Amino acid sequence: MLIPTKFNGFVESRRLYFKGGGSSDARKMEQERQARVDAAVKAINDIFDPQPYVTVDLDNRVTSYDPSQTYYLADGSVFDPTSTRTEIKRTHHWGSGAKPFEGRYTTYDPVTVTYTDWDKINNAIASGALYGSKTVTPDGREKLYEDQRDAVYEINSREVNRQYGDAERNNRFGLARHGLMGGSADVDSNARLQEITNEGLMKASGIADSAAASLRAKDESARQNLISMAQSGIDTGTAQKMAVESLDSTSQEAQGARSGASVGDLFGGLSQAYLRYNNLDGSGTNLFNTGNQGSSLSTRSSYGGNTSRS
Repeated sequence: MLIPTKFNGFVESRRLYFKGGGSSDARKMEQERQARVDAAVKAINDIFDPQPYVTVDLDNRVTSYDPSQTYYLADGSVFDPTSTRTEIKRTHHWGSGAKPFEGRYTTYDPVTVTYTDWDKINNAIASGALYGSKTVTPDGREKLYEDQRDAVYEINSREVNRQYGDAERNNRFGLARHGLMGGSADVDSNARLQEITNEGLMKASGIADSAAASLRAKDESARQNLISMAQSGIDTGTAQKMAVESLDSTSQEAQGARSGASVGDLFGGLSQAYLRYNNLDGSGTNLFNTGNQGSSLSTRSSYGGNTSRS
């Protein structure tokens, strides 16, 4: 008679049932969950930062075959140089009897064999259906950032030059009206206009750099948010769809933001400063005055804009 004890499954007249594999099942479930997370994260990263890939090169038609290389068909699928055939496999079974060959017999079974089909290869080459490969490097988001910077700089540098043209023309006409062309006032005023123009171009460059950096930051923020969602359980298909939608949305915002940042009014009243002078002496050279009552157009004045590049 078996006396129930804690060692044979009974504790205080209650049977304990143990099911094996509990920790193993949990570990397997966690591994599957992590695999899904990794797949979703990879899908997100591949969309935000596409990697080079190999595809068909339609400009490289193959005339000879190297078994160590991979070749493609025109539709981009990989060419399979193998074929299959059915062969009969003969198997000898030795008996276990005491006498030689006692119980011995042979079986013949059909088996499928894969082999390199040179007829298939030669036909593909002869028909011009076989192509080589090429590595394609997709245009990543860096190109968009560069395009954003170039576009913003182009818009603002064009505005700087437009303002300079207006200011230079007004300055020239004003100097001519007062008989100051060719004198020190002419030299000083044009030097100041050129100085402000250079500062404006530097400001345009800084605005362009900031626009590109802002776009990059938005993309990275969106990528990190999607990765967090992937770790919370969204599937790979949903992650890919949301990543594409996020990039499209940011690209559209970038288009609209290109004209948003402006260098502003660089010259202000400087283009008319030649009309605002006092105590012009008889030689006509004292166009610029010092102090608050003088003109702001002076080589000593400073430009208040931001000339640092971000």
